[in-house]
Amino acid sequence: MTKIIPFLLIVPILFGCAAYNFETVEMNLNTGKSQEAYNYLKKNEPKKPDIPHKFELGLIAHYADLFPESSKAFEQAEMIAEDRFTKSLTKEGLSLFTTDKLRPYTGSKYERLIAHYYHALNYIYQDKIEDALVECRRATNLINYFKDSSDDYDFFGTGFIAYFSAIIFETAGEFNDAFISYRQAEQYYKSAAEKTGIPIPGDVGHSLVRITRKLRFTDEYEFYKRVYGEAPAQQDNHGELILFYETGYVPKKKQQSLTFPILKTDKFGEGDDEETIKFARTLRTREGLVVEEVKLEYLLRIAVPTIRSKRPYLQGIHVSVEDQTADGVLVEDIERNAIETFLDERPIILLRTLIRGLLKYLTFKQADKKNPIVGSLVNLAGAITESADTRSWQSLPNQIYMVRVQLPEGPHRLRLSFLNSDGQIGNSISVNDVVINANQITLLNFRTYE
Repeated sequence: MTKIIPFLLIVPILFGCAAYNFETVEMNLNTGKSQEAYNYLKKNEPKKPDIPHKFELGLIAHYADLFPESSKAFEQAEMIAEDRFTKSLTKEGLSLFTTDKLRPYTGSKYERLIAHYYHALNYIYQDKIEDALVECRRATNLINYFKDSSDDYDFFGTGFIAYFSAIIFETAGEFNDAFISYRQAEQYYKSAAEKTGIPIPGDVGHSLVRITRKLRFTDEYEFYKRVYGEAPAQQDNHGELILFYETGYVPKKKQQSLTFPILKTDKFGEGDDEETIKFARTLRTREGLVVEEVKLEYLLRIAVPTIRSKRPYLQGIHVSVEDQTADGVLVEDIERNAIETFLDERPIILLRTLIRGLLKYLTFKQADKKNPIVGSLVNLAGAITESADTRSWQSLPNQIYMVRVQLPEGPHRLRLSFLNSDGQIGNSISVNDVVINANQITLLNFRTYE
């Protein structure tokens, strides 16, 4: 017999969950008030540390130049995520009957990976290159863990993280590790390209040529040179500027209501849970189906998350430095990662939500037989507890572009021109006193929200 849980007792749990208002954070970011956004998040910190808030806090602190605070938040988020991979049985049981919001949130895999990008940049900006290297190795270990734990790992976000890690290793003079990471970046971009639409950035190939030449890996050098062509030579008394341009916001998950007709001829709920699960799979094929009222036993309404593309106004960058120019190359599409991850997860989310809805319906039927008033209260409680899990890292950018250019040593004034979808300049800004050192790499990241 299907086990029935009295979810009138669960309703107070749901109402006890307070949340910060992301619109307030977004408004402050859009007006250049990163510190105010950080202060708001700190003031509205949940009593029990949770991953979405820690991710938001870490990124906003990064933009506010609060690098130690940012790193602390990212460390806490990763510790929680690691711990939650072993799911709480209590939370899991409650979630089957009420809402996915009670499931321990571990963060999406691509979210956990990109946190290491910002975490490493925190250390770069504090001149802690060794700590940045540790962060890159942790990111590599996390990718390996994801690969080992899933036969159909999607590799979303791995190409960019491997590419970024290679750059950090190269910056530190760790050329063997840089070679390994550039090679992984090549492989990972290939693995995810069908869904992300991002080809291998040209610089990845040229970097493989350059690094193998430097390491005197003759066979590998000849191979990569044949595939990608010769890499540009390093000019005397020049260093490199690598600029990461982050634009827009990743689209937010929203709640969507769906209906599924239960027919008078449907038989379920009299056996064990497997029978209910089997019927939920059948019911899943009836999404939005309209049937004659005479055949309809009950119209099951559920709430599930949904996500839709929301590209930013600015979708590219052109950099001018004295008499040199360079265009940004798309190296990470976080929107595509978010949407494709959700599409992969949607079937199981829908099935789990339908099972929960059927259990509520059976509870209502049992209560209604004994007492119609109690039945009405149970039905009302079911409606109240039905809400979709829309948790995610909302302050992430939509896309990341990268510019890599050789410049003479010394201070430089950069002119950053941000391009719209038509390739026209939508906005521009100057950045002064960017210092380039000979034979070294200078790293910067810049964010717009339009």
